[in-house]
Amino acid sequence: MFWRKLFLLTFLLMTVVSGARAQTRYQIEPFVGLRFGGRVTINTPQVDYLPIDSSLNWGFAGGIGIVPHLFGEFMWNRQTTTLSAHDTLTGQTVPLTNKAHIELYHWSLLYEFSSRSPIRPFVAAGIGVTHFDSHGVLSFSDRFSYNLGGGVKYLFAPNVALRAEVRWAPSRTTTSRTTFCDPALGCFTTPVSNHAEQGEANIGLEFRFGSF
Repeated sequence: MFWRKLFLLTFLLMTVVSGARAQTRYQIEPFVGLRFGGRVTINTPQVDYLPIDSSLNWGFAGGIGIVPHLFGEFMWNRQTTTLSAHDTLTGQTVPLTNKAHIELYHWSLLYEFSSRSPIRPFVAAGIGVTHFDSHGVLSFSDRFSYNLGGGVKYLFAPNVALRAEVRWAPSRTTTSRTTFCDPALGCFTTPVSNHAEQGEANIGLEFRFGSF
């Protein structure tokens, strides 16, 4: 909860400051899409992982120009999905809840490759927090996460663009112990972080303000 409030507060403050500067470039984009993939590793005798169903993903992104072509961006999105349990003996999955919410709060850097053509490819990368609201299924809620991706913008009006993108957004979930062997040091066990390896494909309208 603290991290979510901090991300939202920082974004709102930066938006207010940017609006007070005549030459600041900024943009905001509501979007919808699909978030797919991902599992939460459990490693118990009965259940080895909880698969996350693919489902609708929606949210918004807001960006502020830093230098030409480069933007700092805050992104929030939300997925309502089903968490199931994968039985290690039968191989079947049993639904646990169909009302789980997964929310991403991410700060990213976004770079546009062209400023003369109405078609503008871009790449983006960022870090932040994933909030898992599992209605008691999971023992945790907030986890570190990051994203890598890219897409294309099509400016069909001077300050309005159609934006399509794909992103890979892994979130840390649980920890496991694994054994490493070295010829000189021998074998030893160490904890490793498991990740929910999710991807998403989004499309939305980007509204652009200021000097681009």
